Amino acid sequence: MTFAMILRTFFEILLFAAVIWGIFHEDRLAAFEKHILCAIKRRRLKVVHPAHARKQPVRF
Repeated sequence: MTFAMILRTFFEILLFAAVIWGIFHEDRLAAFEKHILCAIKRRRLKVVHPAHARKQPVRF
């Protein structure tokens, strides 16, 4: 057996175990997916203000 074949077999077993775990823990998997999607959206929608455009106090 070559190293590539051993590595491929290891990842196949790991993927199979992850699928079985996902079937029995669907609620935890869904919560994890939601957490990941929210983190991605937060990074994409992040508003960064330049240093020179800081809010000035409003004077009446």
